[in-house]
Amino acid sequence: MTTLDSVTSEQPDESDIEPFTLLSPRDRKIVPAGARDAYPLPEAQAELVEEEPAFAEVDLDGRRVTDPAPFSPERFASAVRAVVRAHEVLRTSVDVSSGTEPVYLVHPDAPIPVAEHDHRSVDEAKREAMFGTLLATERATPFDPASPGPLRLTVVLETERSWTPVVAAPRALTSVVDLSGILAELLRAYHAADVDRAVAGTRHAPCVAAGLDAAADFDGADYWTRLLAGTAFALPGGWGGEPGSTELTVEFADLAAGLATLAGAAGVPLSTVLLAAHQTVLGMLSAEPAGHTEATLAPYGRLESAGTDCERLLHRFTLPVPMVTGAATWRRLVTRVAEAERAAWTHRHAYRPSAAGDGQRQHALFEWDAAADTPGEPVPGLPAERAAYGLRVTAAPGRLRLRAVKETVDPGYAGRLAALYREVLVAMAADPDGDARGARLPADERRAVLVDWAVAGTADRGGVTVVDLIRAQATATPDRVAVRVGEVRLTYRELMRRANQLTHHLLDLGAGRDTLVGVCLGRTPDLIPALLGVWQTGAGYLPLDPKLPPERLRHMLDAADVRVVVTSTVQRPTLTELYDGTLVLVDTDAAALAARPDTPVDVPIDPAQLAYVIFTSGSTGRPKGVMVPHAGLANYLLWTVDAYAAHGPGGAPVFSSISFDLGIPDIFTPLITGEPVHLLPEPLDTADLGACLLDGAPYSFIKMTPGHLDLLTWQLTAEQARNLAGMVIAAGDSFTEALAARWLELAGPDGTKVATEYGPTEITIGNSGQPISEPPTTELVPLGVPIVNTTMYVLTDRLEPVPVGVPGEVYIGGVGVARGYLGRPDLTAERFVPDPYGAPGSRLYRSGDLARWLPDGTLEFLGRIDNQVKIRGYRVELGEIQARLAAHPQVRDAVVVARESGQGEKRLVAYLVLTAGHRPDPAALRGHLAADLPDYMIPAAFVAIDHIPLTTNGKVDSRALPAG
Repeated sequence: MTTLDSVTSEQPDESDIEPFTLLSPRDRKIVPAGARDAYPLPEAQAELVEEEPAFAEVDLDGRRVTDPAPFSPERFASAVRAVVRAHEVLRTSVDVSSGTEPVYLVHPDAPIPVAEHDHRSVDEAKREAMFGTLLATERATPFDPASPGPLRLTVVLETERSWTPVVAAPRALTSVVDLSGILAELLRAYHAADVDRAVAGTRHAPCVAAGLDAAADFDGADYWTRLLAGTAFALPGGWGGEPGSTELTVEFADLAAGLATLAGAAGVPLSTVLLAAHQTVLGMLSAEPAGHTEATLAPYGRLESAGTDCERLLHRFTLPVPMVTGAATWRRLVTRVAEAERAAWTHRHAYRPSAAGDGQRQHALFEWDAAADTPGEPVPGLPAERAAYGLRVTAAPGRLRLRAVKETVDPGYAGRLAALYREVLVAMAADPDGDARGARLPADERRAVLVDWAVAGTADRGGVTVVDLIRAQATATPDRVAVRVGEVRLTYRELMRRANQLTHHLLDLGAGRDTLVGVCLGRTPDLIPALLGVWQTGAGYLPLDPKLPPERLRHMLDAADVRVVVTSTVQRPTLTELYDGTLVLVDTDAAALAARPDTPVDVPIDPAQLAYVIFTSGSTGRPKGVMVPHAGLANYLLWTVDAYAAHGPGGAPVFSSISFDLGIPDIFTPLITGEPVHLLPEPLDTADLGACLLDGAPYSFIKMTPGHLDLLTWQLTAEQARNLAGMVIAAGDSFTEALAARWLELAGPDGTKVATEYGPTEITIGNSGQPISEPPTTELVPLGVPIVNTTMYVLTDRLEPVPVGVPGEVYIGGVGVARGYLGRPDLTAERFVPDPYGAPGSRLYRSGDLARWLPDGTLEFLGRIDNQVKIRGYRVELGEIQARLAAHPQVRDAVVVARESGQGEKRLVAYLVLTAGHRPDPAALRGHLAADLPDYMIPAAFVAIDHIPLTTNGKVDSRALPAG
């Protein structure tokens, strides 16, 4: 709970509410004799008590008390009687059926049972076990709504001077009354010189009247509608483990003076400062700011008229409180958090808990310990409530008590959270006007995510380019086969002869340093000589896939200001419609090209020069041209020599479009190592992929999308998979654990190895990767480790590191970062940003990909930021659901999309490729997902399909999915 400062609220004067006047005339007539008062339940409570669990679900709280004198049962019984007499809410019963509406009945007295258990003679281990059994029994024992006094008390004697009172109450009571407040009253009365004078009496009727008046509080209803329309805070997924709970204490007594200074500067109580610290930590756990989180508010200890007497003493309101973000200083943050508290408190009676939806296990709750200033210490396992928040933070002077549900937050992450709270409190105490927006990571964690895991080793590439490497290889092995296309073979000597002749020709046509030459060829023997021929002029190449729509080709040609295109007569009709520049037709002009010198040209190529421009899809619909220099390309390809090509001879097959940079290592890495490039025939039906690959096997390596790898797991036998290549690399799309496991099982431990690679086009093909020797523990295969001379960070939009386990955007730095987008300085400035952790002048690329560091330094891929949707107020990453579905034994593959319903709301639809002989079982699938995901992430519909449709580049084509 957090106390409220200077809150004013117009409430009924308690003396003005005569007994029974809140009832309807009809219901007054049926009030049983002997009742002191009766009143209807406010709507929110009426909804609750009409549910069967309202009196069957029992909440508990307790304190461990150490006294100089032994426990006195008589004195404790007197304290119980005093508290029950003082607070009429503790003398009520509920009648849900006799009248026109559910009513509270107030009785003159209520016999509250007090059970005593003597555990003093048993050892500590047995005592703890007995205490746990007692708590379980209490929680399983329901209350009778018709019996006066919705309360039970148990006292456990532990030693001669130590005892623990435990209070039990049904959800019907604890939804409005704080058990820690009752404990505080009891213990104050027990230790008071005069028990009866230690407790101030309160009526419950004014609280009820305020709740009834809330039905006409249209401003309050509008406030909650607007607040709850925003995104609720949810703890990060993937933090959970085994059942149980973890309790940790964050001590900060040493910071008391600094925090008191901050509270005084902002004019707020300590509880508000601690709520601000709590919100700061929660903000560090979200990839994007959440709109609200939950806090238990109550005006304890305030002399101001912050509510009725019953509210000031016992009542609590667990309410969504706006999350405050963007405050520049701690003073400003705390002030704004106080304003957020006041706004929620003002409209407390208009709040309907049912309006907040579900997913409580993913929520975090902040509360103030109402019993903090009473004798006793918190007891492990208490409070025990049916509201099992994933994280519950109970604040008191000098300490925060963190209780985490292990299924949501395992002990390791709970420990990291405790360290984050401590770091934030240290910063707050240091300076009220300090920066409240910076990341507050412990020093060892900050070093891990910014240095140890994020920065690869370095290697001096000596200014070499791919042209240098291929020329050197051709000189060393001129008679080896360099290119295979069907029955056609080109040796390295023939490859370089053709490339040199084209180079001389293109130089005469004006090609040169940092100009662009289009290459519009299929997978023919002329393709690779054309690419090398362009490079040797000092120009970069622009790959133009002949299968692309004409208008897309036109845009690419215009944007790149291409003066020359190398193509063939097959593509000539299309190109002449789009382009009025020079065409070099490698077939028609073959004689002219053959007449050119075949000697190498002496054109120096600087590593900073353009190697190529590849156009990728743009979010606005306009493709973007990514300018990639030679330095990054050479660095990447030299890495693939060791990572991929070293796994055996045989070169690599090329079966993807030249406009898709995934295939670049399949073309150039073999040429660096003296192996052949296998250009597969086109068109290539994906149904024939396995057979086509087998024609040239075994290969050194094959790089493909996960979609292609999935096809191979069904098209190849175990023997064929085992002997296919030294290694297969899955890249370019989400790679699931289930798919990796299928390949490992199919190929066997001594067969074709499998690896993952990650990297957007903007960082030169690939920036990280690693071999996979056993199925990963994450549902999506991790991104791997950065390649040499590169860096990978997971950051906020302020370029601050996020904590371990928290999703953030992947930022990539190092030699592979592209120049930017061709002719788009605005977009370049948006996506390529200064690197605060690198050398002066270095840049980072904002990938738009979500990932998080795991505690062992693994970088887990979570999907695209733009693949997030909002469902019932929660941000949902579709890839997380897909990966969980793919882990089901009856599901071969899965795609999840968000569809608009007729009411304009989004619903999730899962498309499933099932294993042979199975039909979709929605109940079983929902149960499988519910074990790990909140219910708002469970699809509304499951649709079986024969296969996942793929684009020509092997990625999922969601537009081709049927309506769900």
